[in-house]
Amino acid sequence: MKVNFRKTKILGKIADNKAEVPFLQSVFGAGLDLAWLNTAHQGEEEAEVLIKRIREIAPDCAILIDTKGPEVRTKNVEAPFPVTADQKVYFSGNLDFKADDAPVIHVDYPNFHNEVPVGTVMLYDDATIGIYVVGTQEDALVCKIQNPGTIKNKKRINTPKVHIELPALTEKDKSFIRFCGKHNIEYIIHSFVRGKQDIDDIKAITSEFSGYNPGIIAKLENREGFDFREEILDNCDGLMVARGDLAAEVPFAELPYMQKKMIESAVKKGKACVVATQVLDSMIKNPRPTRAEVLDVANAILEGSGAVSMSGETAYGDYPVEATTTMSDIMIYTEDHKDEMTHHAFGPEVNTSEYAEAKAIVATAKSAGAKAIIAAVSNPALYYALSAYRPTCTVVAGTTLEIETRKLVLYYAIRPVTVSEVSIGAVLAGIDTSAFATEDTIVVVSEEGGKVVSKTVQFKDIA
Repeated sequence: MKVNFRKTKILGKIADNKAEVPFLQSVFGAGLDLAWLNTAHQGEEEAEVLIKRIREIAPDCAILIDTKGPEVRTKNVEAPFPVTADQKVYFSGNLDFKADDAPVIHVDYPNFHNEVPVGTVMLYDDATIGIYVVGTQEDALVCKIQNPGTIKNKKRINTPKVHIELPALTEKDKSFIRFCGKHNIEYIIHSFVRGKQDIDDIKAITSEFSGYNPGIIAKLENREGFDFREEILDNCDGLMVARGDLAAEVPFAELPYMQKKMIESAVKKGKACVVATQVLDSMIKNPRPTRAEVLDVANAILEGSGAVSMSGETAYGDYPVEATTTMSDIMIYTEDHKDEMTHHAFGPEVNTSEYAEAKAIVATAKSAGAKAIIAAVSNPALYYALSAYRPTCTVVAGTTLEIETRKLVLYYAIRPVTVSEVSIGAVLAGIDTSAFATEDTIVVVSEEGGKVVSKTVQFKDIA
């Protein structure tokens, strides 16, 4: 394995209709760490083909599959069509509803038109179009378009301050969770998590598969999820700051505060954190980012996030390799200069022996100016703890289980390698050591007599 010294991880959404072998090779070669498959746009057959292809091209890549969750999307829009300001349209969950005097936009929740009251401002596709509900008629909402745009199929509809009586898991979600169990998928991302029960619903299904223990990442996309983030984090493996729907559910002015508080909560609990949505959005159509986007990536790192995600940039964008390279470059520069800039002052607040050991190891590596921490221990909990303290150098971590290796890929600074035995020699045998100079300072972490021990050496002393 070639060691990547970038510490912040890059997620990218992969679409089944843009997943040819050369494409996947190019984005993984550019630095993509994790592949995110979106079930809102894929069936199980398409996902199975894609998983097999990813495993062949990037065998150590972690795969994340998300649930659709309690959301509403447009349905049966045969071809995109434009709408203009003040234009009349109908919205209906009855797929048989038709009208002659205005376009009908169908959605995938049958009772939608009965649950959204007059006066609601609905938001289409990450709030790109506002839609005002002005009235009702049998099986439909009568609406007025607030600003021009294009209506497309399978686009999300948000109804701020309106509770829609949707279950946390759809039947498709349940089927896909079982699909994850059958294919040993590393992470399940659950959309629109509102509390502990939503996480428990997933665990009830994954428990059907003996030995399967996927990481569960909660997408926090509304105020309820934000308010209950501590409870949610206590019952899952991390969170995703899903800014698209979140910004459609709460006032824009609150978004910076909410992002920072979510990251802080995750770091303090030693859980994974991903910042997502419109990070390099302009690079869907342009080879270079906006200045604001560059700052967005950097600020996510300075706020403490361990990973940043791309969506359309890799799923259907014109410049996926350029976007991945750009994100990687920003991350590396920001990490290298982090101590010169104002950044998060909080750390983990977890009282376990692994966290106590990790805190000391990370401090030693920083004071020694270590090139890397090279670790081989039997309990991977130490690796997660090392990541939580946001070390200033890469952690090369050996583990004997492939799924554990892939799960660790998500975590800040951890570069895991699958080994046949837990030893420093096995870890070194599994990596390309040409990136290390003989005089490089290394913190070596191993086990002696069942205890974790560390020492600071030069690379030549262990190579």
